Amino acid sequence: MQRMTLDEALATLRRMLKESEYCFFLTHGEGGEIQARLMQPFSPEPDFTLWFGAAPNSRKVQEVKKNANGTISIMNPKNAGYASFVGALTIVNDPDKKAHYWRADWTDLYPGGPDADDYVLIKFTPSRIEMMDFFNETQGRPYALKPVGLEKSGSGWRLIEDVSKL
Repeated sequence: MQRMTLDEALATLRRMLKESEYCFFLTHGEGGEIQARLMQPFSPEPDFTLWFGAAPNSRKVQEVKKNANGTISIMNPKNAGYASFVGALTIVNDPDKKAHYWRADWTDLYPGGPDADDYVLIKFTPSRIEMMDFFNETQGRPYALKPVGLEKSGSGWRLIEDVSKL
């Protein structure tokens, strides 16, 4: 079975993120249950770090403060694909970052703008990614419905050869 190369997998993942305006942002709730909500990330950094705006008193921010492990999942209905990112969440209140990661149409949500105390950022740093994209046949042939896995390796990514470890 021929699998994608690392470069092909990274390019496919970048395309999928660009085509997916929203994602599911998953955290751990009070009782350990998984809490999911739909969110709109900013464009990813080259290493797939994602940034989100949030209210500091929101449930998601309180959950991140208690457990920094999170999952981000995207679905691309156009190409029947998905990607799930597992990684670490960090609350960021840096004024320069808040100004950089701001949407002009958010003034209804955060009336004070990016400088106000009612707006913080959540930084998501992925350590492992699982993806499947039928448009680019990430699962190989014959179709085995096996996803492509990537894991952080130093400052880059490497393919996970044994997908049973995903």
